[in-house]
Amino acid sequence: MDVERFHQHRLPFEGMEAAVARRLVERPGELHPARVNALRYVLAFAKLQVVRNRAGQDVDVAEALAAHAWAVNGALSPWLDGSEGGLVRAAQHLPELVEQTRSRRRRLLEHFELDAPSLEAEVCERPLVVTCGGGGGAGYGYAGAWQSLHRADLQPALISGTSMGALIALFRARRKVFDPAPMYHAAQRLTWQRVFRILEQDSRYGLPATLRLYLRAAIGSLFHSPDGKPLTFRDLEVPLLVVATGLGVDALKHDLSYYEHFLDDAVSPEFRLRPSLAQKVAQVANIFRELLSTPDALREVVFGGDEATEDADILDAAGFSSSIPGLIHYDVMRDDQRMKAMLDGLYARYGITRLVEGGLVNNLPVRPAYEAVFRGQITRRNAWYLAMDCFRPRARSVMFYAVQQLVRPNVQRNIAYANHYFALERTLSPLNLVPGYEDVLKASDWTSAELEPEMQYIVESCRTLTPL
Repeated sequence: MDVERFHQHRLPFEGMEAAVARRLVERPGELHPARVNALRYVLAFAKLQVVRNRAGQDVDVAEALAAHAWAVNGALSPWLDGSEGGLVRAAQHLPELVEQTRSRRRRLLEHFELDAPSLEAEVCERPLVVTCGGGGGAGYGYAGAWQSLHRADLQPALISGTSMGALIALFRARRKVFDPAPMYHAAQRLTWQRVFRILEQDSRYGLPATLRLYLRAAIGSLFHSPDGKPLTFRDLEVPLLVVATGLGVDALKHDLSYYEHFLDDAVSPEFRLRPSLAQKVAQVANIFRELLSTPDALREVVFGGDEATEDADILDAAGFSSSIPGLIHYDVMRDDQRMKAMLDGLYARYGITRLVEGGLVNNLPVRPAYEAVFRGQITRRNAWYLAMDCFRPRARSVMFYAVQQLVRPNVQRNIAYANHYFALERTLSPLNLVPGYEDVLKASDWTSAELEPEMQYIVESCRTLTPL
């Protein structure tokens, strides 16, 4: 079974489950809770394909349940389309569907190497998977989303992120129990001089640019293990995926000095942004356009998604994911032979020469998270995907509109794998890369307020069911 077949099989049942959850939020009490639970159990059971048993083995049950899934879809899809009275009419089919579901469940337990607790956990539990898209300073609002999810007692089972989305996600992935203090502590310490420098520096793994990103100097002390070593993906208590773009040999249309000095006349040595910056940033779209003109030369590199990158330094991964061509350069120039060996092996495996901003290939990495769940990275496959996007195109945002449009196709491809797409409406400017503490709090409050109307639906969608 491949991930696309897995996804296509689940789609109709995901749509019906979403319709039930929406209806319950809009019309609470329309159907008795026990009947709602039975309806959702029937739908969740019908979309079963792979179940991991207590021995850690993945058992493929798709073929055994194919006819049953077809029957459930045929019986319920005409009613669970959002039409008036559809939920009640769908529930009229429950006696027969519940009996059929119980019968198929008995057969699975009799004829496959499955134990009842593992089977019930796969059907009844809905792990939350959260994706945070890139967008520069606009991504600081994600802090408010993490606050809202925590207040609703929703803990992510896996997180994926690109660029600023990945940086904010680092703070959430450190611990299973949400603690906003390190995130806000970091915001109080951030200054342009601490985060960026303008220095002549060789480049080894990243693409040179005027602004050099110094994550380790800015927030490195927050991402150390108790023994003082930098945290790797393996050390995180919540699994994290970070997407960067690998550039093949045919990707670059200019020599390295072109990218290194692209913004020299827009940034003063004192980090004062000159008026010419707006025009120059708009021209970053031309670099994006040139790189995207040879899509075969671009590679999606997912840190944390396989054994080869589990031991990667999380700050390095987020740094590469945030290194905007022509604007920000990140690199590993320190004496770290372990990390350099890992990157050398990664470059050889992907056939790349540089790592840059992940948004070029995937600015909203839902599919990498979907694939990780499909492979069994979090044990259960019945996940619920929340995709948060801080960089949706807006015509009024003249400076960034061209770049937003260029990355939009890869965002749209990923939205197809999300159960819920949430676009942040009110954000800081993408150029506000090092906002003041008050601005971070303001952006957090904006996002929390915008997400609040959706929280009841999210909570209902992720609710653990009771076995039949």
